[in-house]
Amino acid sequence: MPDPTKTQLDFKNNLSSLLSTLSQKSWDSFPKNVQEKVALIFCDDLAAMIAASREVELKRLIKGLVKTSGKKNSTVYDGIGTRLDKYSAAIANGASGDWCELDSGYRPALCHASLYCLPALLAEGESIGATTKQILHALLLAYETTARLARSFTYTDLKLHTHGSLAAVGAAAAVAFLRKYPANKIFLAMNSAATMVAPAPFNHAVEGALVRNIWPGLAASNGLRAADWVEMDIFATDNTIHQVYVDIFGAHSNPNTLLKDLGKNWAVMDGYHKLHACCQYSHSAVEATLQVRKEMCNSYNNSQIEEIFLETHWRGLLLSNSTPITTLAAKFSMEHVIATVLVNGHADAAAFTKSMLSNSDIAMLRNKIHISQYIPEPEWPNDRPALLKVKMQDETVIIKKCLSARGGPDRPFLLTDITAKIRSILAGNFEILLEPINKIILLDDHILDSTWRDIVYSP
Repeated sequence: MPDPTKTQLDFKNNLSSLLSTLSQKSWDSFPKNVQEKVALIFCDDLAAMIAASREVELKRLIKGLVKTSGKKNSTVYDGIGTRLDKYSAAIANGASGDWCELDSGYRPALCHASLYCLPALLAEGESIGATTKQILHALLLAYETTARLARSFTYTDLKLHTHGSLAAVGAAAAVAFLRKYPANKIFLAMNSAATMVAPAPFNHAVEGALVRNIWPGLAASNGLRAADWVEMDIFATDNTIHQVYVDIFGAHSNPNTLLKDLGKNWAVMDGYHKLHACCQYSHSAVEATLQVRKEMCNSYNNSQIEEIFLETHWRGLLLSNSTPITTLAAKFSMEHVIATVLVNGHADAAAFTKSMLSNSDIAMLRNKIHISQYIPEPEWPNDRPALLKVKMQDETVIIKKCLSARGGPDRPFLLTDITAKIRSILAGNFEILLEPINKIILLDDHILDSTWRDIVYSP
C-alpha cells in the first residue's frame, strides 16, 4: 500500500510542476489541431448554454439573479441580452451549460472540463476586456489541468457528481490562467476552490433533482471568488485538494497522472461532443434503438412490442428510472431514452420535454423495458456498450448493438455535424453569434484578436 504522506507530497509537487509547465505555454506553442479542437469545444459549449434559454425554471433563476445583481458587466446567454455582474452571470451560464445535456465532455474520466471552466471564463473575460484568443488559451490550459485532476482521483463507485465536486477547482484554474497568475498563485486558487466544492450526489441526476443543474454555475462563481481572494492573501493550505478528495471524498490518488505524457497528449483531443440531449452513458443505447427503429419501420409499429431488453455497462445500470418526473430525470433514464427514441426517432432536446414525460405511448414503452449488465464489459473505448433486444408480439426478436457511441475520439463526428448542431440552436436565438462562431472555429485572426465584449455586447 502506498505511503499516504508520500502520495500527498507527490501530488502537491506534481500539481505544482504541471501548473508551472502550463503557465509558460503560449497559445502559438500548441499545434493547430489542438487550437482548432479547443475552439470547437468553446463554440459547442457556448451553444449548449444558449440551447437552454427557453427552459422555464432557468428563466426564473435568471430573473432572481437580475434582482440582486451588482454592476452589470457580463452577458447571460439567454437569447434576450440579459447582463449581470460577473459572479451572477457565471451562475446563470454555468446552470445553462448542463441544462439540456448538450455540452461536451471528457471521455477518459467523469469530467466535463469545459463546462467547469467556460462559464467563469466568459464572465471574467468579458468584464476585463480579454480577447477571444486569450479566453481560448485559458480554456485550453484549464481544460488540461481539470482533466488531469479528474484522472488523478479514482473512486470505487459512482456516488459523487463532478459537476459539484470538481467544477469549482476547474473554474478557479481557468480564471487564474486568464489573469496570468504565476503558477504558485494558480496553485493557491485551486486549493482554496477545493474547499468550496459540493458533495454532489450522482443520483440527483437520475432522480431529476434540478439543483444538480445549478452546481456548475455555483462552482463558476466560487472559482472566481477563490481567484479573487488569493490577491487578498486569503487562501487554503497547500495540501487541501488532496485532503478533500482523498481524506474526505474517499478517492484513490494517482499523482503520476498529473504529469504523464504532458506535452505529448493534450486532453482536449480526448473530449467528446454530443448530438443526443441526454447523459452520454446512454448514447450507445440511443444508437442501438435507432437501428432497431429503422428495422421495425417497414414491418412493425411500437404497439406490437412485447418486451425490450437492454444490456448496458455498469454506469448505465445506474440510469434506471421508469417514471421520470422532471426533464432532467428523463435525460438520465435509460427507459425514457429508449422509449422516446422509438416514438420520436431522435434524442434531440424535444424528446425530453415535459410533454414527453406524460406521453402515453412513451410511458407504455418505458414499462416494457428490462435492464441488465453487459457481460463481459469490453475494454476502452468500448466500455460503454449497449445491446438491445426488442421482442415483438409475434415472437420476432430484433437485436442491435452499439459498442461505442459517436462523438468521442474513437468515433468522432464530422465538423459539419457540430456546426449544424450549433446553427440549429442559434437559429432565431442569439443569431448575432452565428458569424463570430463560424470564424472562431476557423481560427480567424481578426475574431481571435477581438475582445469578447465587442463580439457579444453592443451598448
